[in-house]
Amino acid sequence: MKFAATVSLILALSASSLAMAQSGGAKNMDMKDMDMKNMPMEKMSSDSSAKTTTHKATGMVKAVDALKGTVTLAHGPVKTLNWPAMTMTFVVKDKMFFDKLAVDKKVSIDFTKQDKDYVVTAVK
Repeated sequence: MKFAATVSLILALSASSLAMAQSGGAKNMDMKDMDMKNMPMEKMSSDSSAKTTTHKATGMVKAVDALKGTVTLAHGPVKTLNWPAMTMTFVVKDKMFFDKLAVDKKVSIDFTKQDKDYVVTAVK
């Protein structure tokens, strides 16, 4: 009888330990113990390689500074960012966009967030 009770206790403890490990309860597990071969690549990648969202804005060009590589735009709301209409300065990395950016001209732009900057990726 004692033998059966001991075996039952060992099985119960083993099962609970296995369940805890599978549920993430084993927080002190060393990364080298994990099998990384079957882990999806997006889980392994850093935040810097995450998908970049392209946002759209339409507005009036208020200032262009080709030397600094910026354009100031009084734009309408940007739904994808929950922004109200405002005037702000964007970085323009592609110098060919400056041909389409003139003060008091109405434009539509596509832009993305890159590090701390919002960068123009298209001008229409």
